[in-house]
Amino acid sequence: MRIKIAIAAIRKMLRIAASTCVCVGISSSMAVADSETSVRAAYALCSVVDGTGLASSPCEVSGWGSSVTATIDMNSTEARDLCQKVASLMRQKGVDFDRGWTFQIKSPYSGGNSIAYCSL
Repeated sequence: MRIKIAIAAIRKMLRIAASTCVCVGISSSMAVADSETSVRAAYALCSVVDGTGLASSPCEVSGWGSSVTATIDMNSTEARDLCQKVASLMRQKGVDFDRGWTFQIKSPYSGGNSIAYCSL
């Protein structure tokens, strides 16, 4: 159930982001992302995650680590499902990342360890 709520909230936030140009410089016509575009896309994704109200702490972007990390109270099965769906939604919305960028989900109870990760 939480996964459906999370996906619905993220879809809604992505629609809002697209309509209000939160993803400045990111368009579906782009074939390949560059480093600056990837970082902007990462912060836009974090904004979406934070805007859902589901995160237990603020989303983090690491340009050096090429990662977006969200802390959400869910089990690893739900997190893996959410991770794949978020990555798929980003691609559907035309948001491209440089090769190697990942979306990681941590639980507030995982001791700082990721419980799911996927390529963006």
